[in-house]
Amino acid sequence: MDDILSELAALPAQLVVRASREIAAGAGLGWWQFDRRPREVLRTHWARLPFLRVREWFWPKSISEPVPSDHERLAANANLAWLFLFHPSGYLRAAALHSINVAPTSPFFLAALAWRLNDWVPQVREAARLCAERELPLVDARVAAVAAPYLLGRRIAWHRWTHEQDTLDQVFARKDVLEALAAQLRAGTTGPLAACLRHTMRFAAIDVHLIELARQAREPSVLALAYRCLISGRADWVVGFEWTWIDKVYFQRRQVPKLETRLIVRVEKAADLVKEAARDKSAIVRKIAADALIAKQCQLPDQESFVA
Repeated sequence: MDDILSELAALPAQLVVRASREIAAGAGLGWWQFDRRPREVLRTHWARLPFLRVREWFWPKSISEPVPSDHERLAANANLAWLFLFHPSGYLRAAALHSINVAPTSPFFLAALAWRLNDWVPQVREAARLCAERELPLVDARVAAVAAPYLLGRRIAWHRWTHEQDTLDQVFARKDVLEALAAQLRAGTTGPLAACLRHTMRFAAIDVHLIELARQAREPSVLALAYRCLISGRADWVVGFEWTWIDKVYFQRRQVPKLETRLIVRVEKAADLVKEAARDKSAIVRKIAADALIAKQCQLPDQESFVA
């Protein structure tokens, strides 16, 4: 079991939804798995068939040996709790969540616990919330930072939870987690880095890292977003979606992102930040400086040099 959990821990966090089905099928979890059902239940079921009467001598002795249930297996081995997070039975998932007494040690199992916060059974979501409040404050900052690019976006993508995601916000709002996440955003070159930074804007502790991201990040989209927030003095992030009308006569509408905004306290002057952005080698960053020329032209005395 330790080897199996070690191999599962190596999976990336974004595969948790697909892996939940694969793990349940591969481990033979669920009452429909023929070889995992209690032998006495099998014997009683086949003996009651009206078209087939099985005599006692037909069954081998091994068929009457009792097989421990999944509840008994979970009580005997606490490590099965992480595996039973993917159990098809909601009773077993809730029991597994109550049995967990250590913090997740990998981004995959952190995502698995977050997936149970969005469970389709309300009682399982409540058990997951209690487990998260008990264990997530102890999770390692690097583990939370690696899982953040995926889990931060699930807040508006998963729809079953209501307030359970607030427990995850308490983890990502930690200063050590945001520091590790900022280092990850500075060095990263692939993945949804700008989207991750946009979702992180809901936490005020990320503000102290914006100037470093604007000057040292390797991904141009991260540079552009950090410069835009610092120059405008505002940070916004997506909290959901709302409908807007295109043509009411023909009942045409579309969904647009719904944003929340807060102010940012910066130490650098906006004019100096515009100068830095205007000299960047990336066109997407220079476009942020060009937009600032229109919005803040009264604060820039030498506009001709900026335009050049």
